[in-house]
Amino acid sequence: MTTRVARVGAGSWTPAELGVLLQAVEPVAGPVPPAGAVTVRGRAVDVVPLPDGPEGPDGPPGHASLVAAGRLVACLEIAIRSLGWEPRRETADEATAEPLVSLVATRRRPAIPLALARHRIDRRLREGLPHAGGRPELSQVVDVARGASTTRVWCVLANGPTHDGAPVWHYPGTPIPEAAAVDLPWVQDPVLAVCTHDDTPRDQVAAGIAAHRAVVTAGLRGLRAEVLTESLDEAATRTAWGRRLDPRAGHVQALVHLHV
Repeated sequence: MTTRVARVGAGSWTPAELGVLLQAVEPVAGPVPPAGAVTVRGRAVDVVPLPDGPEGPDGPPGHASLVAAGRLVACLEIAIRSLGWEPRRETADEATAEPLVSLVATRRRPAIPLALARHRIDRRLREGLPHAGGRPELSQVVDVARGASTTRVWCVLANGPTHDGAPVWHYPGTPIPEAAAVDLPWVQDPVLAVCTHDDTPRDQVAAGIAAHRAVVTAGLRGLRAEVLTESLDEAATRTAWGRRLDPRAGHVQALVHLHV
């Protein structure tokens, strides 16, 4: 993670606001943590994914890096909203664009209690959320899926049925054949698949944003969550998962493992 801060002046982030933004880019543990290079300028924040593609540092970023950059964008959006600003997000079409994503604080908007609660949970991700007993309940899983989904990205259950857009989780889970390559407690815990209509860099960034929203919503509902993409590096694999899980034949960009 690298961060650059331009000179503070009129129309710029205040020192206190900069402190909140810098906290938002602190490391988070997990298989696919938020990651990217961040530049702070004026009342804007630019994000560039870290190079991890097959062509090395001079090539385009790979799928995992784009999802991780999306998670970082979500962290920053949560922080900006907690400061009482409404961010406008602009995402480039090409993965090699610099910046790939720009967040601009467009107007003042008092932070609502939910925005502050999300920020509190996002900060606690750096410290580790407390463990609890039992298994995730259906209502918790549904809330996480709905809290992460947008018109561009949605979540379906990867080890059980989804009806009318709502995951119908119950123990024991029933993983699909493709899940055999992923080391998760498929029978024990619910796993959400983050789906998109297409498979462009914009979709992969949007999936990372949704995946992080799922992690934060899980924290609000008393669950813990991890994001995984290791089995989804290839476009053909993302398509195969989508055909298996989603009647809309979306592309599965990430998995979110929910547990207590």
